[in-house]
Amino acid sequence: MSTSEPEELETQLNETIRLLMTRTGRRQADVAEVIGITRASLSQRLLGHSAWKLNDLPKVATYFGVTVCELLSGYAAIAQADRLPPAKGSDGQTRL
Repeated sequence: MSTSEPEELETQLNETIRLLMTRTGRRQADVAEVIGITRASLSQRLLGHSAWKLNDLPKVATYFGVTVCELLSGYAAIAQADRLPPAKGSDGQTRL
């Protein structure tokens, strides 16, 4: 396993969480509260400046209605499996 694989996984995780936040209209403060950290700490994680804790992933996944495996698989995989959470203001049209 190369050293870049964990970094790629972390980058994909951050992107997936950001896209799920955008889709559902959730703010960083909302997600931070769920996992019991500050918004600033969540921002550092989403920017890749701080690592995720494994214990936080089930909380984030549950918050968005997906599994930890789906969260780690990426947004495209979640969409392909038709498991995306409802879009903010769901009116039958998918946003993002």
